[in-house]
Amino acid sequence: MISLVFIFVTLGLLGGFLVLTDYEARRGVRVGAAYRERLDHQVERVEFILEHVNLGAFLREEVHHLVARVSHDVAHFSLQSVRATERLLTRAVMHLRSKHSVDATAPRENAREFVKTLSDFKGGLKATHPEISDIK
Repeated sequence: MISLVFIFVTLGLLGGFLVLTDYEARRGVRVGAAYRERLDHQVERVEFILEHVNLGAFLREEVHHLVARVSHDVAHFSLQSVRATERLLTRAVMHLRSKHSVDATAPRENAREFVKTLSDFKGGLKATHPEISDIK
């Protein structure tokens, strides 16, 4: 059934073509001349390209350009990600350092006692262990 539809459509198009060419021959005018002229020009262009262009080499070069562009974009995105991470870590380190420096400027009374105790301990060590001089 479907093949009959295709046959009738084909015969209808052939009959329409014959009627149109007969009409144009009798009147001496092309129907839809501007549209058909553009279509003829485009068909000639496609025909020229198919005849003169090596499609294998063209496709190979286009794929090469596509792969190069995609790899460039991936590398660029990776670099932006690394830089964003670097900025984030730099801010975190700066924040941590600034907190630590605030703690370092706090009063150091306990540290003073520790230094005093350490000095006393060293003095005690010197008193119990005499210095050894170099014998020559």
